[in-house]
Amino acid sequence: MFDATLIQTENDGAAVSLFGPWLPRLGEQAMISMDLIALSQASLTVVLFHKDRDDVGDGTQVGFGAITRVAVGRTTARFDPLKELVRYKITVETTEEGEGAWALFRMLSIVWYDSVTA
Repeated sequence: MFDATLIQTENDGAAVSLFGPWLPRLGEQAMISMDLIALSQASLTVVLFHKDRDDVGDGTQVGFGAITRVAVGRTTARFDPLKELVRYKITVETTEEGEGAWALFRMLSIVWYDSVTA
């Protein structure tokens, strides 16, 4: 969970990406919710990366799931299957060429769950 985090691009309009810390997986699947509180000339994208404990490097992106918002509000996405460790990659991009942009957001607690078969 991230409480009210502000990410700002440079005035040249280049996108800014940040990685969150590695978190242990607590279920086979996860529901991730991002709450975009305020923004200026920005889009905010969150993708999930995962890896096993003995893997080195940044891990790999989980499937095709991503959360992207260009307006204030909340979005939830499901991510599966997951390896042992997961983390966010958060990217802010400008929606106006050559302008700086910013986004104020928070990541809500992850909802973990296991698959069920009949």
